[in-house]
Amino acid sequence: MERSQAAEYAIVAIPLILLGIFILYPVLTVLLRGILYGPGRTPFETLESARTQRVIGFTIFQALLSAVTSLVVGIPGAFILARLRFKGKSIIRAAMIVPFVLPPIVVVVGFLGMFGEYGILDLAIMSLMGSTESLINLASGFTGIIMAHIFYNVPLVVLMVSASLQRLRPELEESAELLGADRLQRFRHIFLPHIAPSLLASASLVFLFCFMSFPIILALGGAAYSTVEVEIYNSFTYFDYGRASTLAVIQLLVTVTIAWVYFRIGRAEKTTADKTSFTRTVAFSELSDLEKGATAVYSIALAVLISGPIFAIVHAAFYDPSAQVYTLSGIQNLLATGIGGGLVPLANSLFYAVIATLFAVVLGIPLAYAQRSRSKELAGLTSFMILLPLGISSITIAYGLMVAIAVPLGLSINPWPLIIIAQTIVGLPLSARSIEISLKDIDRNILDQADSLGSSRFQRLFFVELPLLAPGIMVGGVFAFAMAIGEMSATLFIALPQNITLAVAIYQHLGQPGQFVNAGAEALVLAIACFLAFLAIERISGESAGRAL
Repeated sequence: MERSQAAEYAIVAIPLILLGIFILYPVLTVLLRGILYGPGRTPFETLESARTQRVIGFTIFQALLSAVTSLVVGIPGAFILARLRFKGKSIIRAAMIVPFVLPPIVVVVGFLGMFGEYGILDLAIMSLMGSTESLINLASGFTGIIMAHIFYNVPLVVLMVSASLQRLRPELEESAELLGADRLQRFRHIFLPHIAPSLLASASLVFLFCFMSFPIILALGGAAYSTVEVEIYNSFTYFDYGRASTLAVIQLLVTVTIAWVYFRIGRAEKTTADKTSFTRTVAFSELSDLEKGATAVYSIALAVLISGPIFAIVHAAFYDPSAQVYTLSGIQNLLATGIGGGLVPLANSLFYAVIATLFAVVLGIPLAYAQRSRSKELAGLTSFMILLPLGISSITIAYGLMVAIAVPLGLSINPWPLIIIAQTIVGLPLSARSIEISLKDIDRNILDQADSLGSSRFQRLFFVELPLLAPGIMVGGVFAFAMAIGEMSATLFIALPQNITLAVAIYQHLGQPGQFVNAGAEALVLAIACFLAFLAIERISGESAGRAL
């Protein structure tokens, strides 16, 4: 083995070893501690209990329903975006990324502010009916959970399926039309087979996100709607480690399987994602009156569902539903430094997120190179390690970090380093993915020219490749920052009062009577930070940013 090749393997080994220390080791510690030594019931007793079976059943049911509903709602939008010509299409396509970069707990505030009790919709209906009492609440319980999941996942379906539709060659449609096929036949025999991989990939991704959903279920569902993730959190909280470990194993098996399916399908689909758009398009004016009406109704309904909660976040920062008055008390509390004030959580959020972003980028660069390695074993191992954070409960990782890292090192008294580690883990998959995309897009001829001029491997890396990778690195960093600053699950478990972030503060205020306006002000700050991150992504990479999802 040449020295340069040995150095490359050594550099790649560093992030893999770190991931092993901070993901594999803590998770294995938790599982072994709970199953072999922890108090509580045995794994078989846990699986046989009616509550466990009910929780697992509900988790799968709500994830399946969310995935199916997101597909049903998203497919028309994909056809509109791919096949219809209208002004502002590029803006709408870019705006589809906004829900993805919003933290789940911020979405909860938006949904409560838009569709909840004394929310914008409720206030409008109260005004029309002349009532002073709340008349509608769509944001709580099962309805709120499904609607929030649709908000998050419909944009993913629209982007992925529309990208597939744009690569449909028009001659296939023209041949079908010459053979007398009607619209339904063309959809069944041409469109549906063509978009089937993107449908399956997007459905897998939506199911995975909803199966792992924690803040939305915890805040909107309440005690009546508990999922596996929430039960893991509750079991750890009440020191039932055996039950928590058993549920963590079940969750790991399901999520890693679904994630593997998504990556297998998604990788094959994305290999053609950069090809030229071929599909036929029509102008809105060319549609029939019925088609125009249906398109308008669908677009308005989707706009209310997607943009309504975003605008409601601004409203929630200044409206106190308990007193039914507009106030600046939420902003004032945000600037307060005392107990319950928002300034310390804000400072913590920025500090943790910035450091976590730096770590995610530094680790993501060698991991991206490893994924493009000629060695299938190395590429496979790297993909697996990057896949792990998507398939393991954040609560399980957080508890494992506390048990395996914090206690032996004496960090349990002030565990802020563990928060940074957890946030790094959350942001690493998108960071590495964004960098890998840029790496794949590098023109090989440029690298060959550098080699022909006598550049060493490290000279080519630092003076040729890294400058070309700069857009991908910046996009990966922005994605990592957005994920880190909004992370709540692991931070909620790890943080002491002096360590809480804005996301945790929002959740705490939502559970306290009369504190919704404080939660709204804190959510507005996070939303602005994530919106700025979105603008940065679009500024750097444009439409290609969606390829990292």
